[in-house]
Amino acid sequence: MNRLILWRMLQEEIRLNTSFASGKGFYSFPILVSISGFLAIVFTDEMITDMGYLGYLEVLHFGFLFYGIFAGSLAFFGNEFLERIFGYLGLIIGLPTTQPITQRKITFLYFVKEFIFYSFFTLIPAFIGGLIGSYVYGINLISLIEFSISLSFSFLTGLSFAYLISSLYRLSWGFSVGGGLVTLIIYALSVKDTAITPSLEWYLHKEPIFIFISLINPLIIAFCATILVTDYYEEGTIRTVGYQDRLKEYIGKFNWAKQISNPTIISKERIDLQRSKTGTKMFFSFAFPLAILTFMNWFIDKGLPIQIDFNTIFYGVMVGFFGTMIYSWLNTIDSPTFYSTLPVTVSDVVRARLVLFFTITWWIPLLFLSLISYMSSEIYLLPIGIIVMITVGMYIVNYTAWSTGLRTNSALFDAIVFLKFFVVSVPPMIAMTILSLAISHSISTVLIALSCICGILALFSIFFYNKIEVKWQNETFD
Repeated sequence: MNRLILWRMLQEEIRLNTSFASGKGFYSFPILVSISGFLAIVFTDEMITDMGYLGYLEVLHFGFLFYGIFAGSLAFFGNEFLERIFGYLGLIIGLPTTQPITQRKITFLYFVKEFIFYSFFTLIPAFIGGLIGSYVYGINLISLIEFSISLSFSFLTGLSFAYLISSLYRLSWGFSVGGGLVTLIIYALSVKDTAITPSLEWYLHKEPIFIFISLINPLIIAFCATILVTDYYEEGTIRTVGYQDRLKEYIGKFNWAKQISNPTIISKERIDLQRSKTGTKMFFSFAFPLAILTFMNWFIDKGLPIQIDFNTIFYGVMVGFFGTMIYSWLNTIDSPTFYSTLPVTVSDVVRARLVLFFTITWWIPLLFLSLISYMSSEIYLLPIGIIVMITVGMYIVNYTAWSTGLRTNSALFDAIVFLKFFVVSVPPMIAMTILSLAISHSISTVLIALSCICGILALFSIFFYNKIEVKWQNETFD
């Protein structure tokens, strides 16, 4: 029975993704991942030369750990929005409401499904690409297999951590914050005198105890998360007064944006955000990776025996990039099909959500960047970091809105769309990262270069925003 449910969950995952993105784009995505794995092998020597052997391995493992957290967050926190969008369909994870199966069991099977899906969708294709690269460049095959296994355990740890946070969140947001912090502290203390993950420690020293710890850690976390799962239904209080009176109020507040968007649509989207209680979830979906980023900053500065000069400007780039997550959440509040009956275009809604994004989220990244700057004793770099963060955020989010419209999450699973997104977003981020690392050597040169890049990105942001109308003028909401 469990095997059948898992199989049906995998089929459901594939059908959902192919219904959003094109089937060709979805199935070609693993090919893109394989190419990335091959390129990782090609540039291994250069990265080791720049970062050092241990530093390079630490960064890769932290990347896979964070990827597991991101994938798990998208799965466990985004599921209810899929049910809202596909209200006429019943997702398998909702079976406990109508069938004799517990929510605890179906949620655990959902967690297992996520690991299987991402293993075949990304981890194995990346390994195949690395395998081809190792054959071409004469890298030891056994070493590559061992390292791939260690990366898989890091991904599983991140996925299980997201599972735990989602289970705690369904109890209360206070439990999720407290439980998340306690788990992070325990993890930081456990790896203080070792590599960043037990699986990397096993890869480096081949001690069996660490591969056992790598396996037992995510199992314990997943077990705790499963125990915390209850028959959960998010019920709102019955309101005697609706939101009709607030529409006029919000239209007045957003009247300043009438030159770039429609204040009425912005106000309607703002009310929907409040009505659906998505704001809290958006905050945690944004704050969660930023909290991990803050932890990484502390861990690198205090916990690692290696010196990596990540500074406030670097984190400004990263924080700006994470803005894409908030925009994607705005596109999962409700199905937009009801707009088909109104004199509204897709581009009108896209622009309204962009304005909403920039007006309700500015304080979250500012808070985290200030915290990172304070922890790193780099307050003098905070103004530059803020400018970089705003510029990168506007550039990435405007391009995302222009290229994906109202279907951000699904469109990025299309290999062609993702490849374009990668080409547009990664080069300027790499350039800014290199400049941030070089600021201590020639601050005047770096500031001039950063100013030029920020200016160029700002111009592209305006270009993408102005092209939204042309891109989506013939698109329908169905």
